[in-house]
Amino acid sequence: MRYVSRAAGFPARMARLPARVDWRKPENLVRLGILTVVIAAIVAALLLRDNFGATEVGYGAVALSALVASAGLLIPVPALATACATAIFLSPFLVGIIAGTAEAAGELSGYYLGYTGRDILGRSRIYQRLEQWMRRRGWLLLFLVSLVPNPIFDIVGIAAGALRYPIWGFLAVVWTGKVLKFLIFAYACNAGADWLTGLFGL
Repeated sequence: MRYVSRAAGFPARMARLPARVDWRKPENLVRLGILTVVIAAIVAALLLRDNFGATEVGYGAVALSALVASAGLLIPVPALATACATAIFLSPFLVGIIAGTAEAAGELSGYYLGYTGRDILGRSRIYQRLEQWMRRRGWLLLFLVSLVPNPIFDIVGIAAGALRYPIWGFLAVVWTGKVLKFLIFAYACNAGADWLTGLFGL
């Protein structure tokens, strides 16, 4: 009977879950907006699939994976792996530019969360340290965490927003670092594929 009562109450608990989401919070609105853009892009791609060739689909996949990976949607998307794979068949230069631009745009979600002034991270020790570095060498820190793959960019982005770092300066530095990162990976994967092809005579 205990399990029956739990099973009977499960639909009621599920029905109450959406009510717990406070859509007035900026962070939820940001996630909703980004998710809407992603869904709209997927729907548009499906509706217009007959007008797209393999090249357009490949570049679209690169942009979408980079955007989702950087937007904090909690969806595991291997953006670097996608860029690496597509760079073997497509232009590594365009792959780097498109992926870097999309990922830089996605990082605005963390910047906006910090800009709203909400205490998202609870003033953790690592946040306080990164915020101090942002105050002293903001552009350098942004460039380094954009160039080198790492798990702390979201924290740096939140710190940049909380400190009211100029948004165009934020985008310029982050875009430069992200594009360089993806260009390096794209050309490295392309060169590696050519080397393996020549090595095995394929």
